[in-house]
Amino acid sequence: MSEPYLIMSFQFIREYTGKVDELIKDKIEAQKEVKAKEQEEKDVIAQQLLPLALPAPPVPGMGGFAPPPMGGMGMPPMPAFGMPPMGSY
Repeated sequence: MSEPYLIMSFQFIREYTGKVDELIKDKIEAQKEVKAKEQEEKDVIAQQLLPLALPAPPVPGMGGFAPPPMGGMGMPPMPAFGMPPMGSY
């Protein structure tokens, strides 16, 4: 009479350990999904912040590129401090 009990006990243990293994596997997969989602969120935030971290484009006349010189088309160049006084030609 103890033999059928042992067979049923082994079946119960096998089923129980199979269920535990499946639960552990599901938990590991869920943790991987959470980590992947967190990494994806970090990547999105990094991409949003990336334009803020880039240097500003050069401003004309500030070393990037200079404005065209004044006085083209046959006109005399303007002095550094504004318009020349009237009648100075």
